[in-house]
Amino acid sequence: MAAWLPLIKVVLPYLAPVVSSALPSFTKKKSETADPLVSQQIAELQDAVKANNESVKALARAMEESARANDAAIRQARMIAAAAVAVAVVSCAIALAAWLQVQA
Repeated sequence: MAAWLPLIKVVLPYLAPVVSSALPSFTKKKSETADPLVSQQIAELQDAVKANNESVKALARAMEESARANDAAIRQARMIAAAAVAVAVVSCAIALAAWLQVQA
């Protein structure tokens, strides 16, 4: 398993709250000498931050689903490997028993 998967699992639950808490810092502040261009740019930035927040949440969900799918695939691969080892041990035992019968 890749070393970064556990790290992603730890970080994902905290990513959305951090982004959500950072969002209010970009809110409009009333000023008496507000330049219309600056106000428009601030509004555009706020919209971009909101869209980015939604995108980050969607990506976090997708990464979490991918991590779960990878874990399931790893579990399945381990089960198949364990079954293969068991079959190999049984076949070696049968081969050893047959060889001992031939030698006797």
